[in-house]
Amino acid sequence: TLDIFLCGYCGLLYVGNLIRDDQLMYAYGTLDTNKYYQEIAINTKNKVSRSLSDLKTLLDNCPDSRPSVLDIGCGWSHFLDALSRKYPSVHAVGQELLNEAASVCQAKGFKVFTCSLENMPDKFSIIVLLDVAEHLASPNRTFAACYSLLKRDGYIYMHTPRRCFWDRLFLVLINIPILGKFSLIWFRTRVNIFHLHLWTDKALKLSLKKAGFQLIYLKSEMEFSWSFNKYSEVYLGKIYHFSPLLVKIATGLTRVLFVWLGTLKNKAICLGQKIE
Repeated sequence: TLDIFLCGYCGLLYVGNLIRDDQLMYAYGTLDTNKYYQEIAINTKNKVSRSLSDLKTLLDNCPDSRPSVLDIGCGWSHFLDALSRKYPSVHAVGQELLNEAASVCQAKGFKVFTCSLENMPDKFSIIVLLDVAEHLASPNRTFAACYSLLKRDGYIYMHTPRRCFWDRLFLVLINIPILGKFSLIWFRTRVNIFHLHLWTDKALKLSLKKAGFQLIYLKSEMEFSWSFNKYSEVYLGKIYHFSPLLVKIATGLTRVLFVWLGTLKNKAICLGQKIE
């Protein structure tokens, strides 16, 4: 059982329990990683492409003769693969705590650290965290470690889920009978053992500033890993046993509310710079 807390100052939603690394590793070990990456292949490709586009100016104008990029939580090397193809002169390095993922990357020839960030010996021009900040048991410690690992005037680039309009609405409705049940269903998909933090823009700014970074930009956009049908099928159909008709109605309704009306800005994309 996890206790979910809300910070009254910055709005961060987070798991308040002390989660050990071995508990996280056990939880991730229950997942079919190969199937998961197949299901989100299109989203992953788009995210990597977007990231390389965002980093193009930094890589093209990097003062280092051979820029070095660290991909924290590199998974099965999707970003490292694309980075190496587009920028073969870049020294692309990964860090991964999951042994299976690290082995996949290492088999492709990438240098992948499996130790903690505090124990890594190298320095980097750019550090990338693509959908990693929400998984961190201690994000402030991780951001501080990133600061130490960056070269002078280096950059940190991140994608992470963010609190949106619908999160704020369901927080208001959570204590109302019947509607509160739907609020709990919503938040169990947003904050759980796999997503320990649901960031607000203010919380991200504060955490990066605390680590020493100067925020260059923070953008809010809409992003889905799965299709609408998949989300409805898994969460409403399989987990909460809604009837097929209700699942179909919910899918159509959310498509109108989220996409057509543009109310779901659920992803934060930000860039910060090390300032000494």
